[in-house]
Amino acid sequence: MRLGTLHRYWSRLVTGDGLRKTRLHTCSGTLIDLPGLRYLPHSLWSTVLWKVFGYRQHVPWLGYRAVRRLESIIRPDWTILEFGSGMSTLLFAQLAGHLVSVETDPSWYDKVQQLLRAYGITHVDHRLCPPGQHTFHPDLAAHSFDLIVVDGFARDLEAAVAVDKVKPGGHIFLDNSDVPWPEYQAARRLVLEAAAPGGVWVFNDFCPFAVQVNESM
Repeated sequence: MRLGTLHRYWSRLVTGDGLRKTRLHTCSGTLIDLPGLRYLPHSLWSTVLWKVFGYRQHVPWLGYRAVRRLESIIRPDWTILEFGSGMSTLLFAQLAGHLVSVETDPSWYDKVQQLLRAYGITHVDHRLCPPGQHTFHPDLAAHSFDLIVVDGFARDLEAAVAVDKVKPGGHIFLDNSDVPWPEYQAARRLVLEAAAPGGVWVFNDFCPFAVQVNESM
């Protein structure tokens, strides 16, 4: 095997997706703390189940500690808007009174629809929208959502909608908040500018299905 090929394999093993120094660092260079390491076995096991055995656990593809915090604050009377449906849709539907979930990928939309039917979940407004049009929802009033999750196709456009649609004192959750690509950084700036002083929580976390540390806020 050539040296260049070995280097690529080694780099992938150590850095994960290549955007970080090691799998234990976020893209911005923050090293996971000791309490965060407790979730490494969970991340590894979920990845093995999916990559090796083809079984994907029905848990959100979000940081473990971020999910714990969201579970602790969401109330049964909340309304939630989610850009990017998935296993998180199942969680939010079980915790909140009403959920609007927007998806751009038809095959993934069908998969989530099947899961919603399997779990008997009927109170989700699950929308399939083309990319570029998925942030246009004139029927959703401004300042009407307790929580908006930005985890979809165009983070910057979604973040702008989130700032407009979230209630005063409500919450915006931005996943992959330190990815260095322009749309992600634009989304980060929008969320930070809209946040109340001292009102930003940052999570450096392992997550399911990929053994590497991600930042969310």
